[in-house]
Amino acid sequence: MHVLVTGASGFVGQALRKQLSAHGCAYTAIQREALDPERYSAAYDCIIHLAGRAHVMHDAAQDIYQAYAAVNIDFTLKVAELARQLKIRRFVFLSSIKVNGESSAQPFTETDTPVPLDAYGQTKLEAELALKKFCHEHGIELVIIRPPLIYGPGVKANFRQLIKLCLLPFPLPFASVKNKRSFVSLENLTDFITLCCTHPQAANQTFLIADDEDVSLTDLIRTIRSVKQQSLLLFSLPLWLLKILFTLLGKSGMAARLFGTLQADISKAKSLLGWQPKFSFREGIQQTLKEL
Repeated sequence: MHVLVTGASGFVGQALRKQLSAHGCAYTAIQREALDPERYSAAYDCIIHLAGRAHVMHDAAQDIYQAYAAVNIDFTLKVAELARQLKIRRFVFLSSIKVNGESSAQPFTETDTPVPLDAYGQTKLEAELALKKFCHEHGIELVIIRPPLIYGPGVKANFRQLIKLCLLPFPLPFASVKNKRSFVSLENLTDFITLCCTHPQAANQTFLIADDEDVSLTDLIRTIRSVKQQSLLLFSLPLWLLKILFTLLGKSGMAARLFGTLQADISKAKSLLGWQPKFSFREGIQQTLKEL
């Protein structure tokens, strides 16, 4: 199998290249400015579209929606056009759980009505809808994958901040936090992406994907400190008081991420494709912390 990959030099892309090679798959990286089909002479089986404008908490762009749309929608459709011109059979699109929303009273499923709450989630949803229309019109099989927060070696942004918080060498007041959040390790995500390139039942499907266990903030701290052989050092403050303290510090957004619940139901990936996450959350954390 020979695949084209956008975003091949990014956080997910670098891990995916290793995964593809391990499965005996050839890959060619697509540069953002190199969408001329004349550049690509081989016969390709699949395009994996990872490239996008990543979610950030405090975006400095003047027109935030348009900044996301230019990459997450417009560029995505240009990649789809390349797939059409090269007569590629399958298009695998890395979307986001943020299409579903920011919190869940019960685990999100693929059939839930999307409720994106920011420009990032909105443009990912619009890209999904535009791709469905384009691929249907041109006979391209589309696979949409919505991961939650991704972690692994080299992780940056939100998860790296969480790690730094957990590794602070003093007691933390979060023993009372019993929320549940889904995460996905690089190894599990790239394994699933690779499977979606060829599995016949993946065609024209949307999947939520995550590790096989959801964890609370307390679980996260315990796991990280245990892997680093640090003392647990947790004590309890009421959740309402923690939220007030974070709000007074101007960190209400961080409080929502730390204390909120966001779960993904991955039963469709398991039942339809026979997929199982290969690595536990602890194993994923062990890999992530090797560089720290």
